[in-house]
Amino acid sequence: MSNQFVVDDFNLFGGLHCETSAVQKVYRHHGLPITEEMLFGLGGGIGFIYWYVKQMPAPMVGGRGGGRHFIDDAVRRTGASLVVQRTTSSKKGHTWLLEKLANMEPAVIYADMAYLPYMGVPEDSHFGQHVFVVYGIDEAADIVYISDRAHRGVTVRIDELKRARASKFPPWPPQHAIFDLELPEQLNITREMINESIHHTIDGMLNPPIRNIGLKGIEKWAKLIVKWPKLFPGEKLWNALYQGFIYIEVGGTGGSAFRPMYARYLQEASELFHMPGLDAVITKYQQAATIWSEIATFLLPDEYPMLRRARELILEQNRIGEEQAPGATERLQAINRELASNLDEILVEVANAPKFLPITQEWILQLYEVEKEAIELLKNASNADVI
Repeated sequence: MSNQFVVDDFNLFGGLHCETSAVQKVYRHHGLPITEEMLFGLGGGIGFIYWYVKQMPAPMVGGRGGGRHFIDDAVRRTGASLVVQRTTSSKKGHTWLLEKLANMEPAVIYADMAYLPYMGVPEDSHFGQHVFVVYGIDEAADIVYISDRAHRGVTVRIDELKRARASKFPPWPPQHAIFDLELPEQLNITREMINESIHHTIDGMLNPPIRNIGLKGIEKWAKLIVKWPKLFPGEKLWNALYQGFIYIEVGGTGGSAFRPMYARYLQEASELFHMPGLDAVITKYQQAATIWSEIATFLLPDEYPMLRRARELILEQNRIGEEQAPGATERLQAINRELASNLDEILVEVANAPKFLPITQEWILQLYEVEKEAIELLKNASNADVI
């Protein structure tokens, strides 16, 4: 028997960060108004991590905070609760999905973006913690209806979704994960929860468990980036520069490594609970956002035509992916082909990285000072009980 379930009146699309946009849609579908920025900030907001293991094609430079309990904390601080179910069984994972859709509930799931054709990423760009909403399935027509960060809905085949959910690529395979959200009748966001989330952010930046995280992580990144040509020779260095730009500007960060999102969260919190002590912090994170974008630009600098062209193509890919107009997948694939065909020329320019990475390092060191000032302002406001 073929199943056909489409959640009634689901018309919520678009978003900045995959986790917060997916969860926000479920809230809004149930009549609970909340901004994506509010969820983001409640989860712990901004942070920093520099992460690399040998199985990865390039180091990860992450700007989100909250750690691995990010979305759990965001949900809890609204008065809701969350359980994430996981399994190694594709059959069980698909059954969970069907059960939720049969109950007319949109399903929030994890999957590997490399196996989702509408994402248009290269086949080796595996990331198993991409989150989105499935709001319908038609087994007879072999269609799964998805709401992702795009401004309109997208579809995949059932076998494509199963493959994406079953991916075993490290370091974070999806394990057929599906969210079980228990929502309150009305939101219960208190000043206490705002304060708790802000202290979470402060702690993550100032007291990281390892030196790859927080302010110490930014310092480490500054030291390592000039060593990238030796650490990641040839095409590996191209991957590090390419992925670095994506991690900062277009990889579901809302641009500038989440800093504008966090500034808007602080603004919203300030307006809700009259917290004028946050004004200086907001200004400082807006300044940090500008520097983050400068760093991203200097990873693929204007002075090198093929690197500049690569940056333009990445931004074009992001625009196409967010719009998802007819023919989007084909256009995304064409951009991947252009990047691949330019690889030899790109690598010639990448060989000049020792000339431009020291400039990037200077921007990162400047970023460190601004981020340090921002978190100190946030800490002082907290200690003075003005937030």
